[in-house]
Amino acid sequence: MKPLLLLAAGLVLIFGIPDLSGIRWPVSIVATPELPTAAVYVYEKDVTAVPTGVVVGLNLLNRDRGIVANLYEADTTDGTGDVPDQYRSALAAATASGLPALVVLSGTTVLSVTPAPEDSDAIVRAVP
Repeated sequence: MKPLLLLAAGLVLIFGIPDLSGIRWPVSIVATPELPTAAVYVYEKDVTAVPTGVVVGLNLLNRDRGIVANLYEADTTDGTGDVPDQYRSALAAATASGLPALVVLSGTTVLSVTPAPEDSDAIVRAVP
């Protein structure tokens, strides 16, 4: 093993470090699934209250699965009147599906939307 290392070191000293940027590396054919990073329950406070089971389910996701799970009221804006960046894609997906809805995200990518989950089991099942 030591002679091979010495040979490799000698070749690098003589010829320099090879340029590997022109090599076309094979692409993996196995798709990596996107893992959920957040779950947002979007609701309209003037139309419905948040069910207790939903709050319990979001707590389970936060505590047991390490997923940032929270509530977002559809009319909430920041100081400039805009929807906060972290809720923009969740609000759009939930509004398209109908409120209330649980939106599961990977970053800002919407993975799934579950319309009107009622209890903690529905919340936990909605997040892969």
